[in-house]
Amino acid sequence: MPVVHYAVERIPNPSPGGLPWQVYQSVRNAVVRACREFGPTGPMGECPIVVGPEQPYGLRDWPRGDDPCVFYIIGDQYNDERYIYMEVEPTAPVSAEWLARLVAVLRDHPGWGIGINNVREGYLLLFADRIMVTGPAFAGCRDAGAVLQSLRASLY
Repeated sequence: MPVVHYAVERIPNPSPGGLPWQVYQSVRNAVVRACREFGPTGPMGECPIVVGPEQPYGLRDWPRGDDPCVFYIIGDQYNDERYIYMEVEPTAPVSAEWLARLVAVLRDHPGWGIGINNVREGYLLLFADRIMVTGPAFAGCRDAGAVLQSLRASLY
């Protein structure tokens, strides 16, 4: 998988015409399931998907995830972009198998990406066909193995 270094502030990933909450949460649910194969995942579990324009329940009705968790999958849809954001604890089992499983999820959801927020001096965006990195944490990374090694060393 190619590693792409970038220097811009933001990589836009728009969803023309908007993004229903059910679509966002369906992709998030798939990421939650994938991460749970490798370790405790939370803070919320899978989001129940129902028909309707509004999410019909509050946090009390949404199944909780694992507590504590090593994969923290953001539950909120921040905008109409096709990104799932997550934080990864330094103790998380970040491995080639974990990365391959996330790539498989993204292949099932074309156009989507996963952003890993808590990288000291860096940021990682994962897509089905590439890994995008920025910052000193990933300087010199040319392959997925080097990215994983740098990620493990740079999580906070």
